[in-house]
Amino acid sequence: MVERTEIHVVEPDEVFRRILIRTLEDGNDVEQLGVHGYSDGYDFMERYRYGEARCIYIINDILPKKNGIELVQHIRKTDIEGVIYFMTRSNTEEEMVYALNMGVDSYFIKPFNLKVFQARINRLVNRGENLWV
Repeated sequence: MVERTEIHVVEPDEVFRRILIRTLEDGNDVEQLGVHGYSDGYDFMERYRYGEARCIYIINDILPKKNGIELVQHIRKTDIEGVIYFMTRSNTEEEMVYALNMGVDSYFIKPFNLKVFQARINRLVNRGENLWV
């Protein structure tokens, strides 16, 4: 049996958030994949509940109310195995190293190609249980 994967997208721009969600849902089995969108850090912290599913988090680094690093710290308290991607316009070494040290796994530097984004996330989803080995 294939394990369910939950993807959490935290992006303040509603149009871009919907595009990301639609891109992630495209071509995936909705029975095995749940995609959830959040408008800001506070919205995520209020609605998100860690469960048994494997999780992938896609977080804008700059958010209203709670910033991306605060969300990473919140997530890592309960989910040390989930994969966290930051979406950012910044590509300075200092900021990237800081975020990686705080628990971010990888980056999407804006603007990014949606087909590459989709392929990278689909690769993780399709790896199944091997994702966290």
